[in-house]
Order: sequence, then structure tokens, then C-alpha cells
Amino acid sequence: MSSNIEKAIGYVQDIPGGLVFEIGNDQLTRRVHILSRHIGTTSLTNNAHGEEYLEETLSEFEIEISGDSQVVTLDHKDFEYEGHDTPHWDDKVRTIEVRLQTLLNDVPLTISLFYEARAGEDFISKWIRIHPCELEDFVIRSVTVEKMRFREMIEGVTPKSRYPRQYDNYEDRVHSEPDKVDVSQPEKRFEFGDLSRSVLAYWGYGEGMFFFMQSLTGEEMFYRPKGLVMKQREYVPLKNGLTTGPAIIGAYTGEPEIGFKRYNQYLLKHWCAVTNKTLPVSWSTWLVTLEGNKPLYANYNRDLLLEYIPLIEQAGFFDILHLDLGWEADYPMQVDSTKFPNGISEIVKRAKAAGLDMTYWVNPFSASYWKSRIEDEHPEWLVPNKVSGRSGATAICIMTDYFDYVKERFVTLATEMNARVIYWDGNDWDIPECTATNHQHRPVDATQGDGRHQLEVEATKRLAELCDVAHQARPDLLFVCFSLPFDNHRMPWLDQQQISDTYSFPTVQSELIQRQQLYQMTFEHPYKAIWGSWYGIHWHNAGDSNLAQRPMDELIHAEMSMIGNGIAQAGGGFDFKQAPPEFMKFLKKLFAFRKRFERYFDTYQHVLGFPDGERVDGEGHIIDNRGFIVLVNPTRETQKVKVPLNEVELELDEDVAHDLTDWSNLEQGIPIGSFDIDSGPELELGPLEVKYIGVNIPQ
Repeated sequence: MSSNIEKAIGYVQDIPGGLVFEIGNDQLTRRVHILSRHIGTTSLTNNAHGEEYLEETLSEFEIEISGDSQVVTLDHKDFEYEGHDTPHWDDKVRTIEVRLQTLLNDVPLTISLFYEARAGEDFISKWIRIHPCELEDFVIRSVTVEKMRFREMIEGVTPKSRYPRQYDNYEDRVHSEPDKVDVSQPEKRFEFGDLSRSVLAYWGYGEGMFFFMQSLTGEEMFYRPKGLVMKQREYVPLKNGLTTGPAIIGAYTGEPEIGFKRYNQYLLKHWCAVTNKTLPVSWSTWLVTLEGNKPLYANYNRDLLLEYIPLIEQAGFFDILHLDLGWEADYPMQVDSTKFPNGISEIVKRAKAAGLDMTYWVNPFSASYWKSRIEDEHPEWLVPNKVSGRSGATAICIMTDYFDYVKERFVTLATEMNARVIYWDGNDWDIPECTATNHQHRPVDATQGDGRHQLEVEATKRLAELCDVAHQARPDLLFVCFSLPFDNHRMPWLDQQQISDTYSFPTVQSELIQRQQLYQMTFEHPYKAIWGSWYGIHWHNAGDSNLAQRPMDELIHAEMSMIGNGIAQAGGGFDFKQAPPEFMKFLKKLFAFRKRFERYFDTYQHVLGFPDGERVDGEGHIIDNRGFIVLVNPTRETQKVKVPLNEVELELDEDVAHDLTDWSNLEQGIPIGSFDIDSGPELELGPLEVKYIGVNIPQ
């Protein structure tokens, strides 16, 4: 990635009436003028062809402040230049700090704008520091770090919408009615126009830019008539000051697929908590269906787990024992002593002896699944009138002392209870309105305009703080959350977010739906940060609970088709007592293969068309010219397909031949031949067959 970039470049120069400075690297350059003591960006270029992107800087920044019964917005026209410094100014890093000042209610308000370019990277960054101000009772509500309009030939790029419903940001709700997905024009990946959430393309030039507001409460959106806006929502006393996260603008050369790939590479390298962590294989109580087609659900206890732990160990490929809904009683995250009379430590010790860490499902705030004693013993913590239709319990407000209890329990889970994963039900991240007057926030009602804003910002920060404390207690801990819509701004705190809860479809169709969802979502979200679907081959809607009665070709198809994402969660969730020996033997080989090559299967590249259930679909797992291409025949008919070596996201070298091998036997590669990217061989796939084609994988 951007290996040819060697230097950060820049200069600062006095000019008549002001100052001009420029920073950049081999990928892009930004120029800023200060004239008549007012600052503004005057140029932003992608250095691939030296093309100018900027049409107009609408505002170099905006700061929204509330106080004194008013809300005011200050921008670059309200501030005057006071000086600048270059805290880093060499070939590796170029950073310039520009200090500006204005008067607010006759009190000086000083801010610093930072612009930075780094060698070896394909982006530049900008952030803002609001210095502490003596004004009391004023609050910073938001900071807009970028607000610029681009030239007319700069287009927004979004994945082609294929699902019936969308979120407010127009992203597809891939978990909603997934069986009604639009599979027409499977070869069409993108829509071009006025809108983008992450990637821009310069029409006709084979280049573009990507953008991201790197903050927990960040927002970014490109709408061509109004420009690119990147902002951070806040609720911080002005007297405390604030430093925003950086607004990232990156550049790419090539097709839009490369733009999305560079965007995801940026997030993985600089933002995601999961990047350097190993993803464990899970046996989950939630996925098991017992004899008679009865889902286990929460109906497990000490005896069942002690019976199954040796079976999990004997299988030989699991890393964690996942206790879903059903292990708690009395209070959230307190162990049910009726089910576990010897405490959970007995289970933890037995599991550890079997080589297993633990996972716990938690839902401490929204109380969506069961009613605890907090309802009666601590009514002062409750969210008035926020009652779950499922559990009948009232939600608990994050902005109360209950937060400290949850923090303590999270640390206990991570340490004393050996949690390798905490699966956090996403309802907790959907902050409910709270009209209580005794909580640590302003009431949310019509007369308190700041109430809802403050609650959303501060409660979100508290949820992130819970993750920070638990991560510090156990660095390899994974927080997984069914957080919809998927929010890239949460990725330093939530290691993985689940994109779907698809559960009501039979084997083969279920896995097709999962591949469709991944194809759609991996343009704008890092593959490794996506948690695979809950529901595997043994969920009661997938087919006969007795796996011995299920067609073996369907089971093998399902398992092999989710080798990249899903197999670690859904692939191993089943009742061993109902699994035929040949299936267990196959799974041991499959998981051994996955572990052997897991670094490749943490990545994803789009190949072939959108999975339509009629043609062969696939996915790439290539790192630096080496890895695998997975080909999946979703039909009962034999099909042929050309190995898509020329897919742009694979970025295979054009000037050399690539050695292909067939690893579908899961043990050794069978040579296919050497091919350049335009002459990939045509392969035949039998009914429901899945092939793993190695690319430059040594024997």
C-alpha cells in the first residue's frame, strides 16, 4: 500500500498581506492561505495527475457553542490569525499549527488548527484544538473540521443499493428482508452521483479520494451541491477546551474498488481495535438445536456444560465456550446460582483445562431479554417509560451510578471469569430518550434543547469507556456487538460489529444470504471488523436437527462457503451427539486448513458479480500477491467459471505468471498451472461445490 511514498513535503512562506503554507506527500497536497488575518484552504490535489479537486472552501471550520440562552456558530471569518508553529517539520512528518483568536462575550477564545502530512502514507489530516476559555456555562456542541465544495467532475461513489430498506445515511439495511435482495445486474457494483459516505471519484481520470472523521462521535458526508462536511459532535464545557479527532482525506489511483480498499486499509491500520488480534472459534449455546428440533436457547446449566466441555475439547478446533442468554440471574452479569450452584468458576476452570476461554452475552442497560431485581431495588436508575416489549423490563440509564457497577462487572468478566469475548447486545448502544430529572444529564424534553444531544454524546462516551477499561484489563479481549447500523467510528472500542441477524432460512440459502451481505458491506467496512452471522447449520430453521439425516453435500457447502467470515462463529455451533463421524472428520480438516492460512482469511476482496444464487460467486483473500480465491457454486447444476485473476481489488502483479493450486481437499495444493492475470483458467464446479484456489501458495 503506497510503498512508493518516501517524503513528507511542505513549505511556509510570507506573502503580501499574509501567509501561505503547503503540506503533502506523494499522494496528495493541500495549500492554505492566510490573508487579512483570515484562514482558508485554497487547493487540494491528488498528485497522481496533479488534478485540482477543490472548488471552494465553504468554511475552514465551524464551532457550535451553546450558553447564555443561545446557540452560536463561529467560523473562520470570526477568527483572526495570531501566529503559527511547525512542531514537526522534516521529511517524515510535516505538521503546522495555526493559532487563531476571537472574542466571545468580550472574552478571548483561542483555537489551533493543525495540518499534517506523513511520509509513507496516502492521506493528510487536520484537527482542531479549542483552548480552555474563561466563560462559564458555555458548552461546545460540535466542531466542523472540514466543509469544502469540490469541482463538478468529482462524483460520490456508493455501493449499488440492493436491499428494500436503508438507514438515514442511505446505506442498505442488509439484515432487513434479506431474501428480497435485488440481484439484477450482478456485475454492477457502484452508483455514481451526488452522494458518498466514504469515497469520491474524479470522473474520467482513474483516481479519487476517501475521507473519514476519526472520532467516536464523528460524522462525515459528501453531498455534491453542499460539499464534503466532516464534524465531531460534542458536549464539553468551553472552560475545559477540546481537541477533536483528525479529519482524514486520502487519495487513491485506480478504479473505485481501489478507493474503497484504501479506505478500509486506512481504518485497519490506524483505527480498528481488532487489527492485530486473533479471532477465536466459538461453540455457542445459542446455536445448538437438541433432539426433537428444539433450540437450546437459554435452557442450559452446569450439568449440560460439564457434559459438553469434553466433547468440545475432543472436537479439537474450538477456542472459546460461548454462554449466551441464560447464565445470569437477580442482577445483570451476576451468575445464576440455581443453574450454577458451584459458581461460574467451576465452568471456567473446566473449560480452561480443555483449552477453552470464555464468551459471555451481556445486555446490561436496555434489559431487553429479562427483568432483574434492579427494577425494584434501584428505581432511581431507570429510564421512565422505556419498557421492553419482549422482557417487560425497564431500561436502565447509562448516566447513573449504575455505570460504575457495569464497569466493575466488565473487568471481572475479562479477568476473573476469563472472558476472551464479550458479546454485547446492540440494544444498549441505541441510547433511549430519558426524561428523568435525577440522572447525570439534562432532561430530554421540549424545553431543554440540549438534553437529547448531551445524553447521546455523553452516554456514547461512557459506553466506550467501559470498553477501554475492559480492554486494559485484558488486551486480547474482543468486544462484539450487534450494532446497527454498522458504525466505523466505534471500531477502537467495539472490535467487531455484526451486520445481520439472519436466522429463518434453510442451509444453502442462509449461507448465500450471508455472502450477499458481506459482498455489500465490505466496501465500506473492514472485513475483519465484521462479526459473522449467529446462525449456522444447526439452527432449527436450517433443517432437520439430526445432522445425520441432512445431506452431507449441503453441510460441506455451508461450512466451506463461510471459510473467511462466519466459520469462527457459526461454523462450529452444533450438537455433537447428532453429528455423523464423517462430518466431524471433515470439520477437523477444514478448521486445520483455516488455522494454517488464517492471515489470508482475515482479508477480503470482491471478485465476480454480486452473489445471485444462479451463477458462481466468490471472494478473494490475497495479501501481497499470495493467498486464495474462493469459488462457490450455489446451484444444483455443474457450472464453469474463469478464475478471476484480473479483479482489480486483488492487485496481482500484471507482469508475471501466478502459480495456481487447488486446495479444496484441505490438505495439499494440487497444481493447476501458471497464468498471467488476463488468462486465468476455466474451472468446472460440481453441484454445490466450493473450491479454494491457491495463488502463489508454496507446497
